[in-house]
Amino acid sequence: MTHSEEESTALALLSQLSGSPFSQPQNTLSALKRLKHELIGHEQKKELFVRLGIVPPLVRILEGTGAADDVWSSARLEAGIAVGSLAYGGENYISHLFDSQALPPLIASLDPSSSPPKLVLSSLRTLNTILDTSAFSATCPSYAIATALYTPEVLKNIYKILSQQSLAALVQQQISLTASLIAKSCGRYAPGSSDNSGWHSTHQKLLVDAGVLGALSARLGGHIVAEKSIPKNPKNAHSNDVPPPAPLGAKLAPILDAISVIIKDSRLRSLEFLFSPPIIAIFPLPTNEPSSPDAPSSSNKPGEGTVGSTSSINLPQPKLASNSIIQPPNLLITPAAFPPLSAASTISPTTSKDRILRSAALTATEDGPNRSEVDLDLEVEESPILPWLISQVRSGDSITRLMAISVLTNLFKVELVSKKLVQLLILLVLPVLVRLLTEEGRENRVNAGVGSVDAETWTSWTIREKAPAILARLVMDRAEMQKAAVDAGAIKKLAAMLKRANELPSPTMNGHQNGNSHDSNHTAELGSSLEIAHKMKVKEGGLRCLTSLALFKDDYRKAIIETGVVPVLVSSMKPLEPISTPAPQKNTVGQGNPPAVLTAACGAIRALSRSVSILRTSLIDAGIALPLFALLRHDDIEVRIASTAAVCNLVLHFSPMRRPILEAGVLDVLCSHAKSENAALRLNALWALKHLVLEAETDVKRKCFEGLGVDWLLGVIRGMEDSIGDLRRMSAGRTGDEEYFDAPEERIRSWARRFPPKATAVMAQLERRERDDSLRRRKEDIALQEQGLDFLRNWIGGKDRNLMIDHLFESVGKDRVFEILEDKLKQKRYVKRGELISESPPGEIVTSVVYILVHLATGSLPHKRALIQRVDLLRTLCALWNHRLPHVRTGLAWVVINLTWREEHEDIEEVHARARELIRLGFDKSLESMSQDSELDVRERVKTARHQLSTVGPAD
Repeated sequence: MTHSEEESTALALLSQLSGSPFSQPQNTLSALKRLKHELIGHEQKKELFVRLGIVPPLVRILEGTGAADDVWSSARLEAGIAVGSLAYGGENYISHLFDSQALPPLIASLDPSSSPPKLVLSSLRTLNTILDTSAFSATCPSYAIATALYTPEVLKNIYKILSQQSLAALVQQQISLTASLIAKSCGRYAPGSSDNSGWHSTHQKLLVDAGVLGALSARLGGHIVAEKSIPKNPKNAHSNDVPPPAPLGAKLAPILDAISVIIKDSRLRSLEFLFSPPIIAIFPLPTNEPSSPDAPSSSNKPGEGTVGSTSSINLPQPKLASNSIIQPPNLLITPAAFPPLSAASTISPTTSKDRILRSAALTATEDGPNRSEVDLDLEVEESPILPWLISQVRSGDSITRLMAISVLTNLFKVELVSKKLVQLLILLVLPVLVRLLTEEGRENRVNAGVGSVDAETWTSWTIREKAPAILARLVMDRAEMQKAAVDAGAIKKLAAMLKRANELPSPTMNGHQNGNSHDSNHTAELGSSLEIAHKMKVKEGGLRCLTSLALFKDDYRKAIIETGVVPVLVSSMKPLEPISTPAPQKNTVGQGNPPAVLTAACGAIRALSRSVSILRTSLIDAGIALPLFALLRHDDIEVRIASTAAVCNLVLHFSPMRRPILEAGVLDVLCSHAKSENAALRLNALWALKHLVLEAETDVKRKCFEGLGVDWLLGVIRGMEDSIGDLRRMSAGRTGDEEYFDAPEERIRSWARRFPPKATAVMAQLERRERDDSLRRRKEDIALQEQGLDFLRNWIGGKDRNLMIDHLFESVGKDRVFEILEDKLKQKRYVKRGELISESPPGEIVTSVVYILVHLATGSLPHKRALIQRVDLLRTLCALWNHRLPHVRTGLAWVVINLTWREEHEDIEEVHARARELIRLGFDKSLESMSQDSELDVRERVKTARHQLSTVGPAD
């Protein structure tokens, strides 16, 4: 057929479908069938039909505005298949579909009670295809799909699909595709949206509220039942909830994938899954009362749990929070040499919590009898579902293994895996996951492939994209996991994956030419588009995994550098569009990268730059400074957050990159970011500025101080006025247990039927915490206060400390400075339900204030006089001798040492007067109590402080 003949045929079909399709439904159906034949497998014809305007009439028919009879049901189905065929063509066609408003009828077609089963299936395939092929699109249609999906009406339809009892293959395909749709769309928020902060988890909550997690749990239970017959136990009150066995051909991997996404980063939702009726019916609890913490588990040995065995629950006592990231100061020769906030606290591999990008991990609680916030632990010891998941890792096909590991990883991250099973994760699961990094995945096909990519290749791509991301989560913050992964060869495999992903797209994929011979140019472009999207996902996952492995040990960082992956890291910082910066950019190697890859690359730089030797050699030789600096101005907020975090280590005083970044204007950019409305960007920018003023030149310090502004800086340090008390007073009007049981009543009743009483109480408390936005704001506020105080701590340190202290007193006011510091150390008091409550300030804040006082005590004679006259402040400081944080106790000793240290040409009587005042305030008794401290550094500093006080004699 010639081109003109093809165009004539297309115009004839278009005319028939665009005229009055509803007046002659049978003719319309025939035309749609011919159109389907023309479109499927013919990329050139797809382009022709789209150019001629075929999409709008297809959307109109798909909407089903005609008569509701069998013919129109078939017509809607054929229109849906045609739309799906266009979606398989790639992003250009998808944009046409969205421009023609194809999304609403596709979403509406998901109702199984009103749409033909085949139309539901076709719509699910189309939506999954769009999500697969548009993940890195500039317009991001995936965000629009997520917005349309997560509404009560649509989630109700999703629940209906998942709850269907038919054993038909078509229904099972609907269930698998619906689970995949959830996994691909959940958590996709448009950049800059209020739900994109990582705190809200709105999509996951909506899925739980709509019963979708419960329906998925039932589907999972069906697979468990299918593997082994579950006899009904008359003693099991939940035996009626045992689901029917999954039919042959039903897919387990998509179900596990969806469950994993929903429970991610939430202990509450994880417990909802573990205690869902189908799971409890299969693995019943022994009693409705909690087991004793010391009682032996009734299950078999770790890894040998059997279906129907019981699980025990431990509810340990609340643990004391300890979240300080400030490392003990180096041993010093003289008090005057006491350093500002040590760079080692950032570079040191002993820093176990990376809070630059994860400020959500802060716990703003303190010890003491009046703690109203407790760290509630609920440990499911050797729940039989966990060994069952491990068995799937050991025996399932590649994609099922991966999804089972994903569920186990998310349960492990919220501490719902017993210590014994953690060892099994290290010994049995983690090596499998590392092997999957290069797994071909030939056993089971996830779907029918996408576009010109065959199913086998698509399955392999899925594994390569997901495995590094799952491994990154599993090893994050766990040294033993990182060691096991490195020993299994993860670093070399990840480096090889990244190098392949950084190569230009190949003209062939999986041995097949990308497309049909009559239109090779177009299909090659299509294949490249799909392959590029795949490579970007691999790069993102691989970089994030290397970041997790590089967090603690220099040996691992050096091993990463030795693989030669740094050029990939540099090219991964090239954005899709050039960024206008004052300094010219030379990063022209390789293709541009979407925001997700840029963010991952920044994370890798931040982790690798913790090594001083790597920072001074490999990274500086690779020229990462200016490309990274350019990303500070990127349009995407997540890229700006990540690049600002990475800059933190590059602006330290020993970094060779500090000078070129300063000259490029980083100071102004950071000051601007510090005043952003985004909490994470504010935090990271102030963190970077804190490092920038460390041992900086005086003019740099002044510019930083002026760039932030006195009023702004003081506002950050003061935070939400009496933030702890204010947030408590918000709930002070509540009565009884209303504050504790803040979850919906029906959900509590459901928990009470399934959980032991204490577990029900824990669930209610977790529900309140996850939905209470004030707790999030409090954590953000405390983190920002800490960085503001540490900025001052570094700013007044160094050789010019006397000049900086004078400048601080002149700009703020001497009395005001001391008043603010004193207020930060005071306990907060408020009335709650008629009772006076007293709470200690967060340990992070106390630490920062104490070391500011340490620096003030090393100042000139007027500075020391000003401090020794603040009697109330010193009394409050003296009372910290038994503070739970050793850094605070060490700092208390250093204040005494510095105030009793005699500088050259200083009158000895002046020193004695300060010492006698300290004795009068009780510092001698506090130091005596600290002389037997459990920490060696505290004892050594106390020894020096007591010696200097002892030379003074009795107080006046």
